[in-house]
Amino acid sequence: MADKKQRLVYSVIDFLNESIADGTVKEEDKESLEVAIQCIGEAFGVDPDNEEQAAKLSIKPATLLNVFDVFLKTRERTQASPTAQAASTSAGPSSPSAANKGEADKLKQQGNALMSSKKYDEAIDAYTKAIDLDGSNPVYYSNRAAAHASKNDHLAAIGDAEQAISIDPKFVKAYSRLGYVHLQ
Repeated sequence: MADKKQRLVYSVIDFLNESIADGTVKEEDKESLEVAIQCIGEAFGVDPDNEEQAAKLSIKPATLLNVFDVFLKTRERTQASPTAQAASTSAGPSSPSAANKGEADKLKQQGNALMSSKKYDEAIDAYTKAIDLDGSNPVYYSNRAAAHASKNDHLAAIGDAEQAISIDPKFVKAYSRLGYVHLQ
């Protein structure tokens, strides 16, 4: 657990240092921010200048901004249609209709063809539409994870692979996707 917190602190420090370097922070605020970085690092036992610690704690190629962006996109998706969510929760869990399952499978095939053509954004859209029609099929999440991984959006790929696993813990391909992303 300490490693998880230290990784977060390392990411915050990395973000703050990048903000100093790229000019996001005004010149007159740099010294204050450098002091804050030092205090935060000492409080959590994180030294960004320690190469061994940096290798252990860094989340690169992801950044804190990437992680936050994935969080915001996920939250937007889950809050996109409050009326639809209210209807689904009040009526209880429902299975997709046969028509929705058929359409979702067509969208998956479309996504697969787009992946073969290296049109990753379009493939992600196709898989997302399939998920909207049938969110109970782990294959759609797993395939979307592959598309995200192909774009080097590893955090989104991890989220989709984990979702596929939560739907079907025996779905081996999702573990493969997750392992691939963690190796990147």
